[in-house]
Amino acid sequence: MNKEEILQQITWDSYGIGKITLFVPLFGQSLPFVFFVENADSPTITDKMVACVGDVLALRPAAIQRVKELLWEECLFAFQVADYGVDILDGETALQAHLREFEVANAEDAYQKSEVEEIHISHENEVFKGQYAEIKINTASYNYISVIVKNGQIIDFDDDGTYIGWFDQDEQDAHKKRSKTLGD
Repeated sequence: MNKEEILQQITWDSYGIGKITLFVPLFGQSLPFVFFVENADSPTITDKMVACVGDVLALRPAAIQRVKELLWEECLFAFQVADYGVDILDGETALQAHLREFEVANAEDAYQKSEVEEIHISHENEVFKGQYAEIKINTASYNYISVIVKNGQIIDFDDDGTYIGWFDQDEQDAHKKRSKTLGD
């Protein structure tokens, strides 16, 4: 899609947030793209924002495996750093108990029990070297995360509200922080 095609279909709210729903081949479904612009009084999108849309729409089918791996990693991390109040059976670790209770045994389960919600693209892209989109997902562990797309590649995930600039400096910034938290 080019800029004019997006602008013809986009709807803007009173806060200058734009929305358009597009079919995303990677997920085999239509998803809302949400644009956060700098000027709410005269909202528009930049060429870099259009490129971000193209990056998401062009994600190759093999990228779904990366999404599944990241959702599995998210489950493993969440179940090790938080207690969801599950009963731990004899011989189980807390992680095993959580995986059992949530019925998640692998990356495929983590993906199947998650829900892709929408794609966010921000005007803040203009200050970064890379171009970024955030795929917002409700995970199997009931967390809302951002899967980060940088220059057309899925690189990592972080909590909703992450600062994209960290990924401009180090594509694995959030992964390294998770590993540090777990003592890896």
